[in-house]
Amino acid sequence: MQENPEYVDRDHPDNGTTMCIPCHHLVTQRITADDLPFDLDDIAAEVTLLYKDYGILTYLYENGPATTSEIREATDGSTRTSIIERLWTLMSVDRKVSSLNQPLVDKDLDTGEWGYPADIGRTVRARLPTSEKELVDGLRDELLRRLLDAGVSHSTVGMLFGRSYRATFYINKRAGALRVPLDDSEHPDAPMDANELDEVVDRLAGLFEEADI
Repeated sequence: MQENPEYVDRDHPDNGTTMCIPCHHLVTQRITADDLPFDLDDIAAEVTLLYKDYGILTYLYENGPATTSEIREATDGSTRTSIIERLWTLMSVDRKVSSLNQPLVDKDLDTGEWGYPADIGRTVRARLPTSEKELVDGLRDELLRRLLDAGVSHSTVGMLFGRSYRATFYINKRAGALRVPLDDSEHPDAPMDANELDEVVDRLAGLFEEADI
């Protein structure tokens, strides 16, 4: 309803829109960047944030760490996979936004809960692998992420790793959030050398470019 409609009286039936109750709540209670306890202008200028991201961030900052199920119930009821994918995105956004020195969201290694980094005990980020499988999985996901960053298409990467086209987007976000540690100045004990992985990425990306795949 408009407060000062141009052609009819304020209380005229034409000055209004009939909605179901859920739609009414969505429109009248819609979360905006102004509702968040931090400024997202710089972030939104560099990366794309979805409406559900605002809901996730608001819930976590107002209620503290929460499980995936709790976040899903408190936001828009999206699928579990969709919510996790957005959480991975928020957890890796600092890698793309120069003004951020930490992720917007982090995950607790011990509880499995998501929350503001200051509210998280032991983070799952940059953890040294504790098993051979964890090492292989982490390096595979990181290689996939870097190949995509190098310009290799999602369909090509999917064929290389035996993953569906859609799965490559999910894995890319997860790898960006978890940040498998590589042997560099920050992680001297990591099992994989950062420069060696860069060489692998460059060679594979070059092969795909030559093959015009």
